[in-house]
Amino acid sequence: MLNTRNWPVLLAAAMLLSAAAPAPGVNVWITSGDQSRLFAQQPDIVFGPGGGNTITIDPTDRYQTMEGYGAAVTNSSASLLQNQLSVGQRERLMDDLFSPTEGAGLNYLRLAIGASDFTADGFYTYNDLPAGQTDGPQSNFSLDPDRATILPSLDDARAVNPAIRLMGSPWSAPAWMKTSGSLIGGGLAPQWRGSYATYLRKFAEAYAAEGHPIDSLTLQNEPLFTPGDYPGMAMSAVEQIDLVKNYVGPTFAASRLDTKLIAYDHNWDNTAYPIEVLNDAGARQHLAGTAFHGYAGDVSAQSTVRDAHPDKAIYFTEITGGDFAPDFENNLVWYARNLLIGGARNWGSTVMLWNLALDENSGPHQGGCNDCRGVVTIDSASGAITHNEEFYSLAHASRFVQPGATRIGSNSLDNLLETVAFENPDGSRALLVLNPTGSTQPLRVVDGGDRFVHDVPARSLATFTWTEDDRADFDNGGFESGGFHTTGGSLDGWQAWGVTGDNVAVTDADAFQSDNALRLTEPDGFGGFSGVSQGISVEGGDRLVADASVLLPQTGSLAGTGNQLFMKVEYYSVYGGGFQSPEYLGQSEIVAGGGQTPTGVWLPHQIDSVAPAGAAEARLVFTYARNQNDVGAVLIDNVGFRLVEPLAGDFNADGVVNAADYTVWRDGLGSTHTAGDYDLWHANYGATAPPLAATIPEPTAVWLLLALSIAPRLKGCSSQRPAHQTSFVASKTGPSTHVRL
Repeated sequence: MLNTRNWPVLLAAAMLLSAAAPAPGVNVWITSGDQSRLFAQQPDIVFGPGGGNTITIDPTDRYQTMEGYGAAVTNSSASLLQNQLSVGQRERLMDDLFSPTEGAGLNYLRLAIGASDFTADGFYTYNDLPAGQTDGPQSNFSLDPDRATILPSLDDARAVNPAIRLMGSPWSAPAWMKTSGSLIGGGLAPQWRGSYATYLRKFAEAYAAEGHPIDSLTLQNEPLFTPGDYPGMAMSAVEQIDLVKNYVGPTFAASRLDTKLIAYDHNWDNTAYPIEVLNDAGARQHLAGTAFHGYAGDVSAQSTVRDAHPDKAIYFTEITGGDFAPDFENNLVWYARNLLIGGARNWGSTVMLWNLALDENSGPHQGGCNDCRGVVTIDSASGAITHNEEFYSLAHASRFVQPGATRIGSNSLDNLLETVAFENPDGSRALLVLNPTGSTQPLRVVDGGDRFVHDVPARSLATFTWTEDDRADFDNGGFESGGFHTTGGSLDGWQAWGVTGDNVAVTDADAFQSDNALRLTEPDGFGGFSGVSQGISVEGGDRLVADASVLLPQTGSLAGTGNQLFMKVEYYSVYGGGFQSPEYLGQSEIVAGGGQTPTGVWLPHQIDSVAPAGAAEARLVFTYARNQNDVGAVLIDNVGFRLVEPLAGDFNADGVVNAADYTVWRDGLGSTHTAGDYDLWHANYGATAPPLAATIPEPTAVWLLLALSIAPRLKGCSSQRPAHQTSFVASKTGPSTHVRL
């Protein structure tokens, strides 16, 4: 019979395996106006108590569906991408711009249908004819002008992000179709409206045939402006109504295209034009919505049009930065306030900027703007890439607001914090927060019964993302992320201490499996401590494995010095607790480098440990202990920190399966033991443990059933002791290497 006085042992084991999940982890990214942080990932935070300016998330308050963020791949941009970059530079930039996991994740691109002012090769359309000739059926239509640079650039972008969508916008019809007989000036001659509809249809079909379907198409770029030195075409609201109602709309409806037709495509300062077009029932049936530029007027115009026609979408399609607005900080605040936050709060489903890339001379271009700035700047001589404030602004939304996301309720605090929130199709949430003030603002976010706090720096833009069941996780183990403003790499996600930027820095020399590595050094012989740390959410009983590769360089090595690199996993009862504070629960530690360590070779190290009862955070720490008058450096790369399934049979939760676990298991049987107990334990849990001579009574069938009911949770895990596995030490008085400077 089972000895019921041992039920607490069984209940404790069951509770260990079914403990409540840790508080959700929150990812944090910040760009500050002083450029000290540029789309920089901060250490994760978790939901917990605290105070601050309260922003409340309301997922039941639902608004528009988001379609995407991006910029225009003009002929100028594509020419730079294809002709001014090496293969390696282009691949890196494509990842920076379009990767949804490592870059900005841009996913909605605008194309000029024919030439705009930003072309490197002169003005053109897809059916240019000698003077006096016409082609009503558009038999001579050809995408050849786009084959050298634009289509290859789209191929490169789509290879990185297959979810990219495209919008087409015409600057001008072919000259032979216009009242001016030229790409410059004039309007569309009435007799060619049907042919023009065919021209636009063939554009969409030709791009689809190249693997780049056109998701949406505006009827005319800036119809109320006719430039004098580059292609343009005037189009009144009455003309646009006739064009879409009687020609373009029916032509696209009769085709197999899913392309959405969009009205207006001009500035915020005129709401009468788009409302007039949408008021016409014949035109409205073919239109998905209206598009806006931001060169005049106010973003609230989007709400004015949406209120008049709530069934039609709002698109923001163009604004540019330039030398006329040189201040990074002010530009960051403007983009966040008016486009990312204000645009979405005024029903916008997209944010697209003008040129994706320009050179240092605001070119190449033919007429038009001579001081515009691209999302990135490509040096025309070296191919060096500068990521501008337009890049960082877009990235704060495009990386985290998925296509198909829904804007949900969030409040803003006048003159303190401005916000917009989204719920993604995968259930995750994204919150953009602008602090336009000159001082740090404490933020408190409330999402149902959960809340988190964070200090938002002055004049900065922050993005927070979370899901209900995500833990604070480990990021940037290769020191690669967030290097958009440097040669690559950063300490994003890590907390650094010591003389950072000198003693603690990322280097692209001697990296292991990536482009960068962490370098900890003491060049001047001063004693002390420096290093980095990063925490993840855990609960008691979790098994964790930390990996790292460490190199002691031959030049500036630690040979003959007393300097040491300590690799540790520290445990805390509160996420973010202080070392050797009451929240500190203990640590596992190894020496990963010292004066006797071989130089010039990457050496692997691993810590395998189990979180003690009450743990809420496991913190991976690299501490470089520097003795007075000793110099030298260590490099760290290929870092991993992960939760793994517990070891089968580790009943005392010390990360090792041995005779001590057998004792815990046997004691759970009560006072009656049999000689077969050890054989049973050894067969199920302790295959790698040493033999144990014992005479033990037979176990009860009930206990065996209970033991086996726990086993499936633990099945399949190795009971081997990994290299460098350390026993957990619960200590409040660790060695001096624990001191943080």
